[in-house]
Amino acid sequence: MNVIFLSPHFPEQFYNFCDRLKRLGANVLGIGDCPWDGLSEQCRSALTEYYYVPSLEDYDGVYRAAAFFTFKYSFLHCI
Repeated sequence: MNVIFLSPHFPEQFYNFCDRLKRLGANVLGIGDCPWDGLSEQCRSALTEYYYVPSLEDYDGVYRAAAFFTFKYSFLHCI
């Protein structure tokens, strides 16, 4: 199962949702406006992959991030 989680770093405790999903075997794919280095260690370890966008209000940027994950992770299941 693949889950795209928007803004996994805010509020600060939201990484817990990602952590529990990952423990259940899901690929947790984060999209957020915080650079990778700005995420807490707990948040980084709870994510399978992360896509940085400068602003979550930029519809095109978030759309491209979701399309990237959709292509990458649906393609992996076809192989």
